[in-house]
Amino acid sequence: MRKKEIALTKTVCIIGAGIGGLMAGALLAKEGYAVTVLEKATKVGGSAGAYVRNKHTFPTGATIAFGLEEHGLLDTLFNELDMNIPYTLLDHPMDVVLEDRRISLYRDRTAWKEELGQVFHERKRDVLAFWNRVEQISAGVFDVTATGVSLPIQHMYDLGKLPGHAVFHAGSMLRLARYATRTVEDLLRIYKLDTYEPLRQFLDAQLLDAAQTDCTKAALLPSSLALTIYGRGSFYVDKGMSQLSEALAERIIELGGEVVKASAVNELFYKDKKWHVKSRKRSGTYDLVINNSGISFGPRTSHSESNQFSWGAFRIDALLNGTFWQQELDGRQLPFALQIVPDKAQSVLYSDGHGPVYVTFQPAYDKRNKRIEDEVMMTCSIHADTEQWGLLSTGEYKQLKEAITKAMFTEIQKVLPIEDYLIYSEAGTPETYKTYIGKTSVGGFPLTVRNAILKPKSVRSALPQFYIAGEQSFPGPGTLSSALSGSHIARAILKEWPIT
Repeated sequence: MRKKEIALTKTVCIIGAGIGGLMAGALLAKEGYAVTVLEKATKVGGSAGAYVRNKHTFPTGATIAFGLEEHGLLDTLFNELDMNIPYTLLDHPMDVVLEDRRISLYRDRTAWKEELGQVFHERKRDVLAFWNRVEQISAGVFDVTATGVSLPIQHMYDLGKLPGHAVFHAGSMLRLARYATRTVEDLLRIYKLDTYEPLRQFLDAQLLDAAQTDCTKAALLPSSLALTIYGRGSFYVDKGMSQLSEALAERIIELGGEVVKASAVNELFYKDKKWHVKSRKRSGTYDLVINNSGISFGPRTSHSESNQFSWGAFRIDALLNGTFWQQELDGRQLPFALQIVPDKAQSVLYSDGHGPVYVTFQPAYDKRNKRIEDEVMMTCSIHADTEQWGLLSTGEYKQLKEAITKAMFTEIQKVLPIEDYLIYSEAGTPETYKTYIGKTSVGGFPLTVRNAILKPKSVRSALPQFYIAGEQSFPGPGTLSSALSGSHIARAILKEWPIT
C-alpha cells in the first residue's frame, strides 16, 4: 500500500526558499505532494530571511510581520498547517520623522486618531475625514482578500469565496468598484488635501515602503490596506522574521519533503511532460515547478522578464552598545522603527536613493540565534535604483557607497545619537544583493493601478506545470503578500494537478 501511495503522488520542485515558495510547499506537502525546495543561500527566507556576518545574525530585509492577529491572513494559513508561531504584538511600532514634525504609529485606534489630529492640526478635520474613508475602503479590501481571490481570474476557483461574500456585502463591493482605478492622490483631491505637504510626505514615506511607489501612482485599494495595517496589528517574531521561513521549512520536512540549501539551480528544461532541474546538490525530474527566486531561468520562467521597474535597496547593518536602548529609547518595546524623510540638502539620497531612510532597532542575536543582552542591532535601508550600480568603476562604486552611508548616518544622527554607541557597521548595495541572492531588485513591482488592478501578475506562467510565487506575483510586494501568493499556487495545483 505504501508503494502504491508513493507511486501516485506528484513531485514538486520549488526554486527559492522565500516565504511564498515555502508556504506553497508546506500546504502541498500536507496534502501528500512530494516537495523539494532548492535554495541558493545557506539560509531560507529570501527577502525575509537572515544571514550571518561578524558572528551575528542579521535580517536580510523585513523585520516586522503582519497578518498574525487572530483570524488574520497569515494566522489563518499557519493554523491550516497546524503551526504555532511565537510573536510579540507591538503597540507603538514606528515613528515617521518629517522635517518639522514626528508622527507616532499606534495600534490602538483611539490613540492613533488623537495622534493624527495633533500632528496634522492645520487640517485636522479634513485629515480625520480622509483617514476614516481610507479605513472604510481598507475594511472592504481586507474582507475581499480574506476570501482567497487570486487575480487575474483564469478559473472559477480563483474567485475563492468572493461570490458568496459579494452577495451579502453588495454595498462594500460597489464602493470598491467605484475606487478600483483611483490612486491615493485621487482621494487626497476629494478632501482637498493634495496640496497639504505634511500629510503627503507622511503618506509617501509609508507607501514607498509598502507599495513601492508614492501617492501619485499608488493604487488606492491595496494602499488603503497598507496604510491601515498597523491598526490591525504588527508583530515581532521571536528571534526575527527569518523564523517564519525556518518554521515553514521545518514543517515541509516533517511532512516528508526536503529543503536543500546552498544548492543554486543551474539548469531547467521541460521534456516528456516533466521538468528537469539540475542544481549543485540535487538533480531530478518533477511534475511541477514553482519559481520563488525572482530570477529567470529562460523565457517565461519569471515575471522579472517583463522589464518593469523594480526597486533595489541600499542597506547598513550595525551593532550598538546595549546602553543605547535605555538611554535613548527609554527601554521601549523592541523592535522599534523610524522612517526618516531626508533633508533636501542630502542630494545623494535623492539622486540614487529615494524615499525615507528606514531604520529598525531590534534585539541582537549571535550566529546561533542566542540573544546578546548588551547589544542592540540596527538595520537601515533606503530604496535604490539598481541600474547604475553595475555600471560604476571600482573607485566610483566605493565613493558612492561611502557617500550614501555617511548621508544616511547623518539623517539618523539628527534624530538619535547613534554614533555615540556604534560598535560595528557594514553597508551593502544592490550589487551586494546580486552576489548573495542572485538579483538586484528586492521589492517586487510598484502597486500602481496597472500592476495591482488592471494587469496583475498571475501565479501561473505561460509554461506547462510551472508557477511563479513571491513579490512579483499577485497580491504583490511584502512578506504577507508573498505568503498569500504561495497559498494561491497551492490551491491551483490541488485543483489542476490533484493526486489521484
